[in-house]
Amino acid sequence: QTENAGDATSPPQQQQPWQGKDFFVEEIEPASVALYKFRNGQWDDFAFLSKKNGKKKNLTKRRRETVIARLDFLRDVTMGVTSAKEAEIAVLELLLRAEEDCNASGSDGGMLSRYLDELLPSIEAWTLWMALTRPSPMQRHSRVFSLLDAMDDLDSVGLSGTTGGDSTDGVRETVESMRECMNEYEFGAAAGGKRLAVAMLKRMNFHLMSEGGKNLPSSSKVAAASVDIIRRQWSDEGEREEWANRIGNLALVSSPLPRNRGAKKGASISSSWESKSKRYMKEPWPLTSQLAELEEWDVDAVKDQQKDLVSLMDIVWSLENI
Repeated sequence: QTENAGDATSPPQQQQPWQGKDFFVEEIEPASVALYKFRNGQWDDFAFLSKKNGKKKNLTKRRRETVIARLDFLRDVTMGVTSAKEAEIAVLELLLRAEEDCNASGSDGGMLSRYLDELLPSIEAWTLWMALTRPSPMQRHSRVFSLLDAMDDLDSVGLSGTTGGDSTDGVRETVESMRECMNEYEFGAAAGGKRLAVAMLKRMNFHLMSEGGKNLPSSSKVAAASVDIIRRQWSDEGEREEWANRIGNLALVSSPLPRNRGAKKGASISSSWESKSKRYMKEPWPLTSQLAELEEWDVDAVKDQQKDLVSLMDIVWSLENI
């Protein structure tokens, strides 16, 4: 009893910030919830993307769809490509800041607009750089820290503004390396490459559909999207090794195309293309449906598609402005 009495009269220990529930409620819980929503694509659950706050924050339908397309790309790449995983840190910080600004009383949406229109595209472009060029962990961490610093100095945002002190020539070299990697990456050779190809092709198709004022595919078709290797049979072994797994020989489809298991070995490529082109024609993805207009799919068609996709990458991720 004496011991208990002594405990009762002793001064309480001072609670440290990291030991209190306030720290959990104010810091840990919001980050965990935001990360969960991001990884599960629950965009409507973010206040700054809710249709209820759309007019208040000047978030038009097209602008909202563009932001979601960027976040979808970031989610697909950070969760599916090992070399881009660190970018999730910058994405999470952006989401937390966007939510905070949206919920702040007296906010006119100006800061939110800068987060979504300036910082988000920069994070997206650097995430693509990580996925394509597969830099070292030290290089990836440096880019992420630069992006985090840019959130406190939005005037520095952009590929050139988040390079951690790189010169303009250094930035241009970075962009050229992205184009070179896009050209040489064998997307169709492994699961990770196919996941990256799906993410990139979805993003490119979303861009074209948005620019053309077309309705986006249903969420179920978006979730089920995969890539089809267009030409599988090659008479020239050298051409097969060089082009079979390039992105120019891949098409985004709403569901995996069935294999023609009954076809004889050496079946004509023309008949295979005839069958595929009919299927491609029905696809909602413009980059896929437009392929159906071609009479044949040969190595020249692959090269042309490859060139077009590299050029489109410059536009979608604003690399042409560097």
